[in-house]
Amino acid sequence: MAVFAVAMVKDEADVIAGTLLHLADEGVDELLVADNGSTDGTREILAELADTLPLTVLDDPEVAYHQSEKMSRLAAGAAEAGATWIVPFDADELWVFRGDRLGPELEAQTRADVVTAELLNHFPSALDPDGVDPFVTIRWRQPHPAPLPKVAFRWRPGAVIHQGNHGVTLPGPVRAAGGIEIRHFPYRSADQFVRKARNGAVAYRATDLPADVGAHWRGYGDLLDSHGEEVLHDVFRQYFWKLSPADDGMVLNPAPYRRWPTSPS
Repeated sequence: MAVFAVAMVKDEADVIAGTLLHLADEGVDELLVADNGSTDGTREILAELADTLPLTVLDDPEVAYHQSEKMSRLAAGAAEAGATWIVPFDADELWVFRGDRLGPELEAQTRADVVTAELLNHFPSALDPDGVDPFVTIRWRQPHPAPLPKVAFRWRPGAVIHQGNHGVTLPGPVRAAGGIEIRHFPYRSADQFVRKARNGAVAYRATDLPADVGAHWRGYGDLLDSHGEEVLHDVFRQYFWKLSPADDGMVLNPAPYRRWPTSPS
């Protein structure tokens, strides 16, 4: 049994090291990451981490955001390298099993082919402490899981990961279970929000996907083109930064980040 975590990333220099170190501490056996033309230092961080982690780094030069196709291809590559379980993750996510380490829990799973993961969104606030690691400083989260969960799954040939990593199509009957929690840190600063919006808009515009797929990124791109960065700073401050998080219904609940003292051998 082997658990592989796979991802495609772009311009995530503020969190990528923490994400990968966390997954290693959670007992994931191998990490497979495709860098999609990062320009903020993410690619250099990945190269450095590959010297110490069980990490394989690939380069993905295609701008278009064909996430389902690309992630499914990464999963197939992981299976060829020996994966029995696949964890499709994003750089802004911390995956935690409600029990032991994520890797051993999946390896011990005998009754399910798919394990769903509740997604809990963290947003920055005026009460955040100083620091450079968003997984430490952004301590307030929404009280309820986001509507769409994510999944880890037992590999089968022909597996197709859905756009957004919110599901997987597997040949044959599928047994499902729960038990995973994801702490999600999508918007961490005004500048990071602008960069993510710009990248997302460019990537979706380069696809032939229907207009309603990635509609929010396309919309942010239109705002950016029409009114400049400051309007997106306003969007960030209005919707994703909390002056008084408790009054806004947020819960003070720091993420269980790197909860194990060392990576398991």
